[in-house]
Amino acid sequence: MVWIIAAGVLLLALLTPKFRKFGLALAGATIVIIVALILLNERNKPNPAPAAIDSKARPAAHGRLLDLDDYRIERQDKDDPEAKNRISLSEVRFGQIKPTFGPQANAIQSIQARLYNDSKRFSLTDYSYYLVVHDCVESTPRDPSTAQCTVVYDQRQRGTPVAVPPSQARDITISIPVDSVTFAPTFKILGEPRIELTPTDTRAYRSAEQPQPADASAGG
Repeated sequence: MVWIIAAGVLLLALLTPKFRKFGLALAGATIVIIVALILLNERNKPNPAPAAIDSKARPAAHGRLLDLDDYRIERQDKDDPEAKNRISLSEVRFGQIKPTFGPQANAIQSIQARLYNDSKRFSLTDYSYYLVVHDCVESTPRDPSTAQCTVVYDQRQRGTPVAVPPSQARDITISIPVDSVTFAPTFKILGEPRIELTPTDTRAYRSAEQPQPADASAGG
């Protein structure tokens, strides 16, 4: 509507010499008002709310790998349902556990450990674990007896597939994820780290290339 009035005033100013001076001024003022109204309307428009960001969310690629791993385990369990019972948790243990620090000060990048398979009969092919990281800070400097330990990180996850023959061990690495948005460490160690690593699940799948020993129940 305002544009129509401005156009009419401008046309009248051009066609009528007597009205030209006043009409041009009025048309200019009308255009200025229109521009001001447009800018004001744009400013008052609500900004769309930014999508919520979960700082603890895992990268999508990592999530897809977990999905594929779950599918693999589910399929192999159907083909070999006894795999989860061949090696008990008491026959699997972790040793030589130590943290590896990354480029950022006091930030643990990964956990190095040795995975032992104490079974005398079966090869360990898959496992799950529970990792707990304590940060032990001394109340009195150079007095370990005053250290207060606090859990700063824990993780339950399936380990990377590894074949550990009976009565042998293999070295493993557990990566500590960083923030998926800022790539900053999820925690820092202010004192001394104390790490607990325990197995929570085992698998010993049969393999055509490396067949497992026959179960005791299969014997006559």
